[in-house]
Formats: sequence, structure tokens, C-alpha cells
Amino acid sequence: MLLERRRLGPAEAIRLLTPLQGQDSPAPYIALAARLDGFAPAELEAALDSSDVLKTTIMRVTLHLVAGAEYPAYAQLTRQTRMRKWRKDHAHLDEAEVAAELGAWLGEPRTNAEIRERVIGYEGVTADEWTPVFFARTLLPLVQPPPAGFWRDRRRPTFVLDPRPLPDPVEAAALVLSRYLAAFGPASLRDAAAWAGVAQRDFAEAAERVRTVSYRDERGAELLDLPGAPLPPAKTRLPVRLLARWEQALLAYAHRERVIPPELEPLKLTLSGDQTVTVDGRVAASWWLRRKRDAVQVEIAPHVDIRRSAHAAIRAEANRTARFCEPEARSFEVVGL
Repeated sequence: MLLERRRLGPAEAIRLLTPLQGQDSPAPYIALAARLDGFAPAELEAALDSSDVLKTTIMRVTLHLVAGAEYPAYAQLTRQTRMRKWRKDHAHLDEAEVAAELGAWLGEPRTNAEIRERVIGYEGVTADEWTPVFFARTLLPLVQPPPAGFWRDRRRPTFVLDPRPLPDPVEAAALVLSRYLAAFGPASLRDAAAWAGVAQRDFAEAAERVRTVSYRDERGAELLDLPGAPLPPAKTRLPVRLLARWEQALLAYAHRERVIPPELEPLKLTLSGDQTVTVDGRVAASWWLRRKRDAVQVEIAPHVDIRRSAHAAIRAEANRTARFCEPEARSFEVVGL
């Protein structure tokens, strides 16, 4: 949806886009604003309130907002690699018994501190900050109830069990692979695995179930896509977009130079979480928004030489994004170009 904005509700948009990064609370809102016409933050907050969208730790063990109906599939796929280690590290524990005990206890929202205190009671669980927390998050599908995920929410979240049964791992992987290819194809299984934070073998059987077409990239590697999926010609004009922190398009491929020019690799933009500007579909700059009283300033920091004919489009998109983020401000200024 970076080629042309659409009018969709946030839950349906997230279903089509695949889960949106939620490490930074405003990020999913900015990501949707870049892709949807007429989108308002209250719409996503309403979807979180109704559980049409859930905030949870899934892909690459980071926070995302996911379409509620499809959360069990993402939870099942993304836990596979971690469960293999869990079973090795805790072979002395009865997995079913621990899952039942913790699941019953997590029927009510619990803080990380409470989870940590409860889980270190299991033999072999070290009493450090994160091991007990990820012990529980790996074993059980835990979500953050609202107001977690709300615009600019900074309160300490709680975690609660999603009571739905998890699907068969291969069925889950097939659904997630289909969603991934619909959003990011043509792409390789290596790309899909890197994006999801799982091993390629977790997609292997699913890849045989999902009907795909095959291409070859410039290196000769096989790329998969869904039959009939759009494949715009190389001459397609791509609009300027201001993207959110840890933008999914930047993290969707193992070879990130598809979106990030190789000369920008030393900047580690996918680690720093810079908000980025794309020009002609490639990262060209970072951006920051600052508000002082009723005035908002958007700073554009170019990382490459940006053709002068794109400057007006960057300013227009920056103004649009600033007005979305700070609708009550009275003045807006774009600097850095």
C-alpha cells in the first residue's frame, strides 16, 4: 500500500500488511497513515479495544500489532524455534503441566515483574531479568490488553493468555507464508524466515502446501510469489513516503538492499529504528518531528543525494505526516532540504 493509499479499516489493513512493528507505540499509527486514506488514531484504538487487533510479542521476539483473528497462526509459527530451545533447556519439566499451571494463572493480566516472580519458581529457570519472562512468552500465547498499543501510551503493560487453541504448526506456517508473500512477494524462503525470526525449516512443509509461482533474482536465487499477484513494471513511479520506526518494509527481506541502498548499511537504520523517508521506493533520508508549544518542525536528514525534483513531494508528505501526528498544532515547518 505504499504505491497507492487505500480506504480500509485498521484490522483489515494489518491483516493484509502482516503485523506492524509496535516497539514504539506511535509506529503502527504512522505506518497506517502512510498507507491509508482518512485514517485516524481513534480507529486503531477502537480495534484494540474490541480485540480486532492485538498487541503481542511475536516476530523476532519484538512487539507487533496483529489482526486478532490471525494471531494464533503467527503465535504458533514464531514460537517454533524458541520452543525447540525451551524443550532442550527445560527437558526436566513436564511441558503440558507447566503450560496448564501458567495458563490458568495468566487468565488474569500480569505484569512482567509478577511473571518473573512466578516463573523463577520452576527448577532451572535463572533469576535474571528476561529469562523467566521469555520462558512464559515462549510457552504460552500472551497478549497485552488495552490500553497497550494506544497512541503514545507509556504505561507499564500487562500480559494475559489468549485462550484460543493454537493451530497445527504447518497450517499456521502456510497461512503466515501466504500473508507474507501477498505483502512482500516475490521473495525467498530465506527472506520469509528472516522476517518472521524463524528457521527456514519452519516454512519448508508449508511451502509445499501454498500454491506459488517462481522467479529468479539477479543472483539466481529462487523467489516465490502467489499466482496472479501484481508485478509492477520497473518504470512504475513510486511516491515519496515517510515511514515509521522499524518499518516492516525495511525488515521484510534477508537482503535489505532491496529497500536500503548498500552505502547506507553502516548507518544500521533497522537497528537504530530511525524513521525513514523513501524516494523512488528506496530509503533516502531519516526524519524527526519536534513540537514546541503550537509549532511543529519536521527535520529531514538526507543520507544520499536526493534529486531536486523530489523536494516538493518530500515537503508535502512531511506536512501531511506532521498534521497527522500533531493535529492540534497551529504551524508546521519542514527543514533540512
